[in-house]
Amino acid sequence: MSAEEPTGAMVEGEDTSLLIVDDDKPFLTRLARAMETRGFAVETAESVEEAVAKARARPPAYAVVDMRLGDGNGLDVVAAIREKRDDSRTIILTGYGNIATAVTAVKLGAVEYLA
Repeated sequence: MSAEEPTGAMVEGEDTSLLIVDDDKPFLTRLARAMETRGFAVETAESVEEAVAKARARPPAYAVVDMRLGDGNGLDVVAAIREKRDDSRTIILTGYGNIATAVTAVKLGAVEYLA
């Protein structure tokens, strides 16, 4: 890594696909823009149904998923991603965290659970 290269920079040839799932449109848009500037190839979804369809069509290398969505539970998105791609790195975001859902998220393959 050169002195000019920022820590955590994307490596050429690395799969930078990122699926962001949140039903808060302003947050979703802002996070997507921020991650694009960091080198990620971002796709977004505002519902479980939309996210599961995108995950099955093109399983992402990375995902940031809200726990509570208007049409269901973000854990269903994590499970759909892991069915197609077991090396995907997923983070769960929630304003309603508890130990039981954190444990379930990790068992389904989430690498982080942020309450």
